[in-house]
Amino acid sequence: MDDQLYHYCEEHTAAPDEALNSIFRSIALHTANPNMASSPYQGQLLQLLSQLAAPQIAVEIGSYAGYGAVCIARGLPDDATLHVIEVEEEYEELILQHARMASVAEKIRIHIGAAIDLIPQMPDGIGLAFVDADKLNYEAYYDLLLPKMKPGGLLLFDNMLWYGRVLDEPESQLRTDRSTRVIQQLNSRITHDPRVDNILLPLRDGLMICRVK
Repeated sequence: MDDQLYHYCEEHTAAPDEALNSIFRSIALHTANPNMASSPYQGQLLQLLSQLAAPQIAVEIGSYAGYGAVCIARGLPDDATLHVIEVEEEYEELILQHARMASVAEKIRIHIGAAIDLIPQMPDGIGLAFVDADKLNYEAYYDLLLPKMKPGGLLLFDNMLWYGRVLDEPESQLRTDRSTRVIQQLNSRITHDPRVDNILLPLRDGLMICRVK
């Protein structure tokens, strides 16, 4: 999709309100890599999927500064909880600050630490999970999360096109490019996994959406 068509899609998607705009500006001002945050366009999809799934329990793996978390939390029922797992302790207060700006702090519970250790501690019956963290552990996150998902739940993985590198043949990849190989393998596993239905959307850097059977 060329930039002009992408901008047309953005212009015909519900626009973020002032709270989300303020959060996005805050991320630009207070983080070193603001491009790591979910975009407003992707955030609208996360909010919409959260509204459609209406989970009582949601999980986000890798929050960065909390834009995606806020969007997911906004779509949750009033009595639902979003468990945010973030490895970097320095982002905890910023996530909370942004959650307060959007009036969703009461829905968010933050867990600081390695997701590989914390996912097993999450409750069963997860209705929505969004993974945007270290790519080398994506397959491990899939294996840990899937048994905890409720039937009909949505399991989302970001960056599943990996800047187009998923099209590279193995022999053309740098020996150190393990992330590409992990993402290629997970895309293939998900597509052939009878436990889920899936679609890989060319949204931003690729969003894999799985519905658990």
